[in-house]
Amino acid sequence: MEKLLNSTDAEYDKPQAAGVWNGSTAFVALCFVYAVVVYVQQHFVMTHELYYNTLGEQLTVERIDAVLKLRSRYEWMAFAMIPLTVFLQALLISICLSTGAILMDYKVSFGRVFGMVMKALTIFALGKALYVMVLLLIDVQTMDDLIRADVFSLLGWIGKDGLPDWLLYPLGVLSVFEIIFWVLLAVGMGNLLGRPARQMPGFIAVTYGLGLLVWLALVVFLQLNLQ
Repeated sequence: MEKLLNSTDAEYDKPQAAGVWNGSTAFVALCFVYAVVVYVQQHFVMTHELYYNTLGEQLTVERIDAVLKLRSRYEWMAFAMIPLTVFLQALLISICLSTGAILMDYKVSFGRVFGMVMKALTIFALGKALYVMVLLLIDVQTMDDLIRADVFSLLGWIGKDGLPDWLLYPLGVLSVFEIIFWVLLAVGMGNLLGRPARQMPGFIAVTYGLGLLVWLALVVFLQLNLQ
């Protein structure tokens, strides 16, 4: 695991390393997996019947048809946004970790941190792939079924009944794969800094953990104001 997460810059420059699992390869793999997930969700999960079942009591058939036409017209945007979303996610996490390293006087280049983060992010792609497989195995009739199918997150176990809408996103973020991601970051940063991974959870908590809290607070703030 440590070797997988933490190839050095020198190793990237070796000719024989062209085919190894590095940050660039991880980026391509992430984009590919997310593209497949989006395609499957759009064509086999988020069907027209699901929209009619979910919105049937709120909107007329004509309005639902208009929503579906709009979705069909702009569904390409979901694919176009994948590379940008993956890059920005890795960039923001790397900034948090690198800032913490600078403040603690750790010597590590931003490029190495970015490459490690990009590789660690593949755990979320695996999570999305498993989630969409669960969706294909169950009978999805409404949007609420999408939440219940997320057996890997705290929200999937608790359910949305009785919960305020602003709490849904934070509970959805708290998942098995989020925990694994923290472990991968601890292992990766420990290797980059030449320290045991067991010494890194505190560093990850005050860098990535703080950044994640800020992000969750921002999303919740926007949800409350948009409502």
